[in-house]
Amino acid sequence: MYSSLSRFDDDSINNVITMRKRVSFLTRSLGSDAPIPDREVLAEWVRARRGREADLITFQLEGGLMPQIEAGINTPCAGGKFYQDRLINSFIGTEGRVITGEIGYDSFPLVKDAEYLSAIQKDLWFAFPSPGELRLNNRYYKDTDEVLPALVSVYHAMMRSMRDRGIFGHILHCDTPDKEELEALAGQKVFFFSHRETKKNLGLILEYQDILAVRSSALGVVAEIMDDYDIQKIILVDAREEDLLRALEFRDAEHLICGGYCQDSCVHYWKSVVENASVFR
Repeated sequence: MYSSLSRFDDDSINNVITMRKRVSFLTRSLGSDAPIPDREVLAEWVRARRGREADLITFQLEGGLMPQIEAGINTPCAGGKFYQDRLINSFIGTEGRVITGEIGYDSFPLVKDAEYLSAIQKDLWFAFPSPGELRLNNRYYKDTDEVLPALVSVYHAMMRSMRDRGIFGHILHCDTPDKEELEALAGQKVFFFSHRETKKNLGLILEYQDILAVRSSALGVVAEIMDDYDIQKIILVDAREEDLLRALEFRDAEHLICGGYCQDSCVHYWKSVVENASVFR
C-alpha cells in the first residue's frame, strides 16, 4: 500500500510541475562600472590593438560591453558612471571640474567612442552620469541658475552627436533626480536611472518617463506608487526568482525586464542576469 501511494504522490507532483509555465523576460543593461584591471591585462589589451588609438576609457567601454554581447543580453549598454572623465575632459570652458568660461564641448572624443562601439554592436545604448552628477564648481557664471541650463544644452548636443554616429539612446545615472534635468532631457531616447530609490525620487522620474529602472529591493516602493503613474516598463536590476514572482503579482510579464548594472566581474555577472531571466509560475 505504501509503495502504491508513493507512486501516486510522485505522479501528482509531476503533473503539477508540468502544468506550471515558464515565464521568460527580456534582459537589458544599464551600463557597468567594473573595477580597473591589473596592468598586465591592460598591457595585453593595448598590444592586441597596436596601431589603433585607445586609452583606459576605451578599455573600460569595450570590457564592459563585450561580456553583455557574449552573454546574450537583449539590449546591451556601453558606458557607466566612469564615463564622466571623458565628458569632463571634452568640455570647453572648464579646468578639471571648475567652470572658468562659457561651457561648450569638443565632440571628437565622444564621436570616436560612438563610432568604435557602433561597429561592435548596432543600436547600442550608452550610459553616463546626468549633468548635476558631475559636481562642477562654478567660477564663471554670475547667476548660478545659468549653470544647469548651460550644461543641459551641452548634453543635448553631446548626445545628439553620439546618436548621429550610431548610438541609439542614452541612460543618465543620478543619485537624486533633478526636475529641470528631467524636463529638458527625458524622452524616448533618454531615460534616467536613480540610485536612490525613494518614493519621492521614483515619483519625480515617473512624471517625465514611463520606464522605471529599480533594484529589486525597491519593489515595495514601486507597488505603493503603481496606481499613481502610467508605468509601461519596469526594469528590475539584479532580480532573483522571488523578486520576479513578486513583481508578477502586480504587473504582467510583458511589462517586466530583467536589468543589470555590473560593478564586479562582468563575464559572470551578465551570464547570471540571463540565467535568472525566467521563472516557473
